[in-house]
Amino acid sequence: MKAFKRKSPAEIALHLFVSVIFAVVSASYVYILFWMLKSSLSTHTEIVMNPFSFPKELKWSNFKDLVRYFNINGNTFWNMLFNSVWFSVLGALLQQFTTATFAYCSTKYKFFGSKLIYPTILVIMTLPIYGSEGAKYRLISQLGLVDSYAHVLLSIAGFTASYLYYNAFFKNLSWGYAEAAMIDGANDFKIYTRVMFPQATPIFTALFLTTWLTSWNSYQSALVYLPNLPTLPVGIYQFNQEMIYRARMDVLIAACLVVTIPALILFIIFNKTLTTNLSVGGLKG
Repeated sequence: MKAFKRKSPAEIALHLFVSVIFAVVSASYVYILFWMLKSSLSTHTEIVMNPFSFPKELKWSNFKDLVRYFNINGNTFWNMLFNSVWFSVLGALLQQFTTATFAYCSTKYKFFGSKLIYPTILVIMTLPIYGSEGAKYRLISQLGLVDSYAHVLLSIAGFTASYLYYNAFFKNLSWGYAEAAMIDGANDFKIYTRVMFPQATPIFTALFLTTWLTSWNSYQSALVYLPNLPTLPVGIYQFNQEMIYRARMDVLIAACLVVTIPALILFIIFNKTLTTNLSVGGLKG
């Protein structure tokens, strides 16, 4: 039986200090969500005059007004919701699957230049990209991917930070799994899709969720490359710019709450996947 190691006073003090810090930060996030919910059910006047007071009457009609007033370049709230789901979900899936496949091929198969991929990605990640947006926009425009649902194809990638995670995973994954599948007659495609890739599901899920969250909340790229196919964050940005003409802070906060809810639900469901370490399986010899 393992002996219990008693913590020193310094370790106890440090543990309490860190716990208090995390508790305060967590409480601040919970308060922000509560304030958004409370404000989304208040009137514009109540928010402006006393932003910390409770509404005299719950204004559920704010969410109806959200659907009614959100209109960007002829796109309704539902159009923007569809655009957000299309570009964030499909884009994250394409990026992570192609990156995982690229990492698997460059790790498990040796070919000319395969050893240069890893250091090349490290160099690319450290190089500054300032000043390249003009050339990037011109290229995407000439490809006909501006204001197009096919813009999501630009998410296909390989030279990203996610490659480093997949590279480490597949490098430590025993080739014995593939050899066992070869004996059963599986080809390279079946070995990857049915044997190797399924074992990377935990890390794929974690990276997919983080990529999706970034894309779901982002408005800069959509604002530049998809002006006529706006996403919900773009709608919030545009509506906020119009506040000088239309005083509806209640509708604006309701929109922020609607955008926050999907990310909050997914975090609650997959919090263990996002916060715990991933272990790599193996075969005993």
